[in-house]
Amino acid sequence: MGLFDFLKRRKMPATIEDAMASQSADFASAFNSPNAPIDASKLDYSEESLLLVDRVLNDFFERQAPLPDDLHFLASAYVFETARSQFGGRYLRGDEENPFVLLIGEPEFRLGVMVMGKIRGRAVNGPEDSIPFFYAGIAPLIEQKASATLI
Repeated sequence: MGLFDFLKRRKMPATIEDAMASQSADFASAFNSPNAPIDASKLDYSEESLLLVDRVLNDFFERQAPLPDDLHFLASAYVFETARSQFGGRYLRGDEENPFVLLIGEPEFRLGVMVMGKIRGRAVNGPEDSIPFFYAGIAPLIEQKASATLI
């Protein structure tokens, strides 16, 4: 085993899309144990599966516990990839609160979907930042071909 063999083991994803897909899969696999709070087999990138993500985040809200950064990113990646599988799009870099943005609708319109702030908000603010409600707002904006930002 060579000195730098560890570099070959975990190859960095080539694109932000590849990274989000990988992180999203990691989110689902985190719930594979028998005593997990949600059923990982139901994390199928459907709109309904976002109820499970919401349930996980609600647990942090109810316990008034801080959302760990790694879980914040994994849950965000799952919601992002659910949206990208349904609506398409590409990722762009964002700002501090929303480091990534899913851009949908190009070239006809530009709808920016900012998930990361909403994920943190759900854990801190509770049901008022419902993930399923937030997600349900995407389709009408696409139908309107709205150039907008969904935060």
